Amino acid sequence: MDSTKRESSGHGHFQDAYEAARVLSGKWVFAVLVQLAEGPRYHNDLARSTGMAENKPLDRTLHRLVHTRMVDRTVHNVGGSAPRVRYRLTQRGYSVLPIIDELAGWWRATEMPEH
Repeated sequence: MDSTKRESSGHGHFQDAYEAARVLSGKWVFAVLVQLAEGPRYHNDLARSTGMAENKPLDRTLHRLVHTRMVDRTVHNVGGSAPRVRYRLTQRGYSVLPIIDELAGWWRATEMPEH
């Protein structure tokens, strides 16, 4: 189905929203994006600033964000020691920040009082 038919059917719009939600889902995605909004970070800095005690969940989150072109990964070889990996938001990553802010505002505005 071409993109015109897909959009007019509404199904494509739903599918696009579903894919966006799938990419942004995950316990640490928002935390990583918000930390990177402050500027590029090295892996260990991200682990500390997001409060992640284990590397595996952070690695999975970063892999997903790099794969979806929301985050850029650069390896810096430092003579004789292990390479340092730096992450930064891409234009696509920055473009999702207002959506995160909007979502947070929606949640605050519609939050139900505790019983």
